[in-house]
Order: sequence, then C-alpha cells, then structure tokens
Amino acid sequence: MGKVIGIDLTGSEKRASGVAILWDDNNVLTIRLKSDEHMMTMVRTMNPNLVSIDSPLSLPEDSTKIYRDCELALKRRGIGVYWCLLPSMKALTMRGIALAARLRDEGFKVIESYPGAAQDILGIPRKNKGIQVLAGALAGYGIKGDLAVSHDELDAITAAIVGQLYLEGKYEALGCLIIPKVSV
Repeated sequence: MGKVIGIDLTGSEKRASGVAILWDDNNVLTIRLKSDEHMMTMVRTMNPNLVSIDSPLSLPEDSTKIYRDCELALKRRGIGVYWCLLPSMKALTMRGIALAARLRDEGFKVIESYPGAAQDILGIPRKNKGIQVLAGALAGYGIKGDLAVSHDELDAITAAIVGQLYLEGKYEALGCLIIPKVSV
C-alpha cells in the first residue's frame, strides 16, 4: 500500500497544522507545520502514495449555497459538519483548494477527508471526548508511534487512516469527500 500523509489543515499559515506520515505497517510520525511551503517541501521529501487533507477541497456545486452536496449527505446521516463557506470556514476552504492544486500540479494524488466523520464511522471517539481518549482509540485501532501529541496531529493521523482505506478500496466517495466504508 505504501505511505500516506494526513494533513489537518488550519485556515491560516499563522497557526500550525497537524501532519502525520503513516506507513503501511501502521507506524506514524507526526509534526506541526505552519506554511504551505513547508508542507510542500515535506510532501516532496516523503514522496507519499497519497495525501489526505482535512479541509474542503472544492466549492459548492450550487454557487448560491454555502454548503456542498457531500456536507449535506453527512448531515443527513447524523454526522456533524461545518458548511465549507461559513464565514469561519471560508479561509480554510480556500487554503485547502490552493494547497491541493499545488500538490496535484506536482503529481501527487490528493483526497479530501474529514476526520470527525471518519472517527464516527469507525467508532473512534472524537477529540471533544479528550485527546487522551482519542489517542488511546487510535492505538487500539493499531496505530504505532508517539500518540502523546496535539489534537491536530491526532486528526492528521485519522486523515492518514482515511487515505490508507482509500488505497485499500475500503471507502465511500461522497462527491470529492472520502469516508470509510461502514463495513470496515
């Protein structure tokens, strides 16, 4: 399967994003990076099979709406979601679209993931239950490495897990958003 990088992107380069490099043996290494340029350099250096970004990577299909069909589909399934063009989400959405375009232009395969939805589907507690609880659940899932990290890095690990499942064909695509298959 190979190496997957998960990125829990922030809406601004002023705040660090969580980044996780996950190998096919479930060993993980996490870091925090602020600038898109540092993320580009890290991805080039690691040369992953896939980059999974926790950020909306597209705009609404209907330009009069602030949400995408995939977000509405998650909401209908009872999974909490933020609309991609809410004022608090717009900067993240635009940054994610730009970063994904740069990565794709350099030949990297990029998917959009949403760790909160993945955690709900996989039965992994979200970070609001406590980061130690989330870290313990990721260890129980089989992730190996230092999990005494920030919630951003734990979400980046979850984004990388979604990437692994994608490479294994164990996913569902809601438009451009990739989520784990329920039967995983």
